[in-house]
Amino acid sequence: MLAIGLAMLLTAAHVIIPGTISIAHYLRIPAHVVAVLLIAAGTSAPELVVAVQAGLNGTPEIVWGNIIGSNITNILVVLSITGLLFTINTNDLAIKRDMLLLIAITALICLPAYYFYSLPLFVGFLLVIILASYTFFLVKQKPSEKETEKNLTEKLSFQRTLIYCFFGITGLILGADTMIKGAVELANNLSISKTVIGLTIIAFGTSLPEIAAAVASLFHRRFDMALGSIIGSNIFNIVAGLGITRFVSELQISKDMLSMGMPTMIFATFTLAIFILTQRPIGKIVSCYFLTIYFIFLWLNLVISG
Repeated sequence: MLAIGLAMLLTAAHVIIPGTISIAHYLRIPAHVVAVLLIAAGTSAPELVVAVQAGLNGTPEIVWGNIIGSNITNILVVLSITGLLFTINTNDLAIKRDMLLLIAITALICLPAYYFYSLPLFVGFLLVIILASYTFFLVKQKPSEKETEKNLTEKLSFQRTLIYCFFGITGLILGADTMIKGAVELANNLSISKTVIGLTIIAFGTSLPEIAAAVASLFHRRFDMALGSIIGSNIFNIVAGLGITRFVSELQISKDMLSMGMPTMIFATFTLAIFILTQRPIGKIVSCYFLTIYFIFLWLNLVISG
């Protein structure tokens, strides 16, 4: 299962970026916009499904843990792995715009969470409105002449473009799911505790699609798409995962999440914002720093749960 999942993941990552760039050419919108709409939204779909199911089952702690854990992993792990392989430039104006939106919606959920110990319904409405507005805004974007020429170099036939996009997203999600199941089965056979499995294999495994897509973007020298899909994934996790789920469930938040998970997400988000807003590149040193923070976060969770 591990081998099959890895093969699916690598194959999907290989085709999703050319498909994304090509569809950007046909739709006449920037490639990083398609990366956010297609890759970020597509790879955030599992988190949305898990959140809604957990909400319907009356387990809000899973909803919060799923969204917050995914956002932490995207920044501290996905971004770090890509940053270890390639230096990521942060001087794109669209990236700065999306980062400001991520800061705003992070504050929008954190302030009421600490004040009400839950997510009020009116905040859920606001998140869904932001989701619709953000999507509409992205679709209306137009590429520059320079980017149009760049997209043209990887143009595929329209039929192949659709196939690449469909099987790319499907392969990323199914490949990661297969790898997670194989890893969990292996860990169980080795008598590794469920707590450790949850904090390591599952937490890391749910971010495998984002890792594969980001690394593939960098191999195609599309740094805007790599960083854009990571930030976009965090945006969609919040506005779709929490916004939509709030309509089907009360979302109380535990004190453990307020004392450990949410502060880590806030710290990771605002630290990334500093680098983007000051246009500082993200390379090996920054990536090692982010990974160190992530391993400290895991260790503290293991200590508390143990």
